[in-house]
Amino acid sequence: MEFIPLGSSTDIGASCHYIGCNGHGVVVDAGADPNHEGPDSLPKLAALKGRHVEHAIITHAHHDHIGGIPEVYERFPQVAFHMTEATRTLTEMMLYASARLQRRRYTEGSSQHRPLFDEEDVDAAIQSFVSHPYERPHALGSTDMEVNLHYSGHLLGSAGVCLTDVSGRRVFYTSDTNLNAQTIIPGGRYPKQVDVLISECTLGADPVAETVTRKSEERRFLKRLQAVLDRDGTVLVPVFMLGRAQEILAMLGQFRRSGRLDPEVPIYTAGGLRNVSRIYDATRYDTPRLDPDFEVSCVEQRFFPRSYKAKRRALREPSIHVLSSGMMIENTLSNWAANQIVENEKHAVFLVGFAKEDLPAGQLLQAAAERAESVVLDRRIGPKVLACEVERFRFSGHSSRQDLLGLIDAMNPGKVVLVHGETAARDWMIAQLADRQPGLEVASPELGERIEI
Repeated sequence: MEFIPLGSSTDIGASCHYIGCNGHGVVVDAGADPNHEGPDSLPKLAALKGRHVEHAIITHAHHDHIGGIPEVYERFPQVAFHMTEATRTLTEMMLYASARLQRRRYTEGSSQHRPLFDEEDVDAAIQSFVSHPYERPHALGSTDMEVNLHYSGHLLGSAGVCLTDVSGRRVFYTSDTNLNAQTIIPGGRYPKQVDVLISECTLGADPVAETVTRKSEERRFLKRLQAVLDRDGTVLVPVFMLGRAQEILAMLGQFRRSGRLDPEVPIYTAGGLRNVSRIYDATRYDTPRLDPDFEVSCVEQRFFPRSYKAKRRALREPSIHVLSSGMMIENTLSNWAANQIVENEKHAVFLVGFAKEDLPAGQLLQAAAERAESVVLDRRIGPKVLACEVERFRFSGHSSRQDLLGLIDAMNPGKVVLVHGETAARDWMIAQLADRQPGLEVASPELGERIEI
């Protein structure tokens, strides 16, 4: 088999990988890089010159794993896209939302790039979607390969991918994976033995993540929530609308039901995350859950108001606002709300996910750590006095680097390929694996670099 990474290899960018076997080709994931706009965000499919792609396997519905689907379909119109049923539902919704967002941003002038695809392109691509249940192997047409999807613990519908060739050689791609339970979904399930393991290493450069537990972070989160509300403050929780939003809402619901959070304190939500929550609820008996009877909609939520005056009123009362985007990108509700409360010391912004350094959430976190007097969250507004409380809580949907090392030990592959991580993360994993398993072959290919697996 041959392996070629088609997305960013030195950052957490577009996830897209080519696996070839006996002249047949499979693409695993087809993401768009959130760090770039326009054509630069797409997988580098030109690296496949002379190769044919017959099947694509989509591991989950985050944009950095699905945003390039229309491009793959345009290049290879005979391709079939394989995924779980929940991922299919979420991917369709997310692609249509992306088409609308790209058009709006180009029309209003906030992006200079024309949309990469529109609703008609999505209409065409989704006709090639095929859904499969977990742990039920199926043949990939004439490729001489069989695929088996294993629940990965990262997100509703997420899957790791096990490919088996005619000789019985097994290649497993973790995709984004989490060995530990979150609030709604349990930890992942994995095959016991593989020949080649292609592993993400998102948290490979994060030593703190391996020292905390979800339960300890939940206790710290609740303690800080109570402190802000006790001083009549407002808490803004910027979230990714798919996955993190639902997990945080479920956690807040648990706090309320146990009496640890005043049920009279309003929780505000808005936009697409409510649509995602409905999908979480509709699939609760058909997908892995810690409590299949739990519904996100049972957590009482108010709509974040539309009018400027009503929004300002909502932010002035003791309340919790779970708003997207998680990175607090300009022209989003979380960015707007942060600009309204950042100058008031009784309020707080609690970051519950990855905060990229060059985006507003990361800049806010860094400014708070450096005790800066001001921060720029929106370039049109300029510097704002930084007075509010800023905290980061580690509720990642990814496995810690120690968990990843344990997974590699358990699956006992003959070769490991490291992907989906910054250079420092992959370097740390390489060094650790060299100490733990001196005879293990470890590869960390660059974008477009072909290796044998």
